[in-house]
Amino acid sequence: MGKRLNLKESQRMIRGFAIPTRPTVLLETMKTQNAFVQNPVQVKAVVLRDVALSVQILQAANTLLGGYNRKVESIECAMVLLGQDKLREITHELFLSAAITRKESWMQKMRAKSVRAAHIMSWLSQEICLLSPHFKNGNLPAVPHDESYLVGLLHDCGKFVLLKRFADYSDLLSETANERNQSLESVEAEQYQTTHALLGSLLCNAWQLPKPLVQLIESHHHQDVFAGRPISERKYVVLHALLLLTEWIEGDMSAWEWAQHQEYVQRFFALDSDLFVPLRQKALEAIPAAALRAE
Repeated sequence: MGKRLNLKESQRMIRGFAIPTRPTVLLETMKTQNAFVQNPVQVKAVVLRDVALSVQILQAANTLLGGYNRKVESIECAMVLLGQDKLREITHELFLSAAITRKESWMQKMRAKSVRAAHIMSWLSQEICLLSPHFKNGNLPAVPHDESYLVGLLHDCGKFVLLKRFADYSDLLSETANERNQSLESVEAEQYQTTHALLGSLLCNAWQLPKPLVQLIESHHHQDVFAGRPISERKYVVLHALLLLTEWIEGDMSAWEWAQHQEYVQRFFALDSDLFVPLRQKALEAIPAAALRAE
């Protein structure tokens, strides 16, 4: 990117940082949890609508479950492992300490964008398996939709830090992606000596997520992220390619940047180029109506 990033300052920025939440989501979560006959599917559906609550549950699963030897990288798995009582406790604690965001604020817009990206990633992980011959012949592993959802939800979490730290960062986000002939990361590095990808990886590391996932968040704008890595990490290579496609579908990638990645994504999934535009339309139509609005 040309500009040297300030790692020490980036680490200082994320210290004690908590993603803002919407109290309305927390209230709805508590309502579903306190029902006479609790519906776990309904509770999960509400939880997945909020970045902050999802992060709290994921972090709790990775720090409080001493007897569980694997890193938890699915919110659904985390909820099952923690159990109803712990979930209720986390929700109430977060409600009491929540940093409230205005509905029209950029923080709230980012929260809604994260949920939309998560839905797109989850949908793509299933749709691409049907379209790409590499999945059918076993060359690529299928990725669980819930793990794809998590990557989509968290990949831009570093932007929350930049919004809190720099008053002019919202102006940068207000630009349409196609106004830039460079990546957003390059602009961030030039102006702030850090990037949303670096800050996001530091946050995910602090939340004790799996190391390959942390690396994916840090390098999600680059190609060949996992070159030379163990075959056990192949699913992260798939997640990375899905994330590049998600960024384009969501409109967060400039035409210039997509031109750098399209051939790679096309070759990776062995897709014809004329499939991308209808795939984008189908992905946007598949987003639940509730995720299309900032709640």
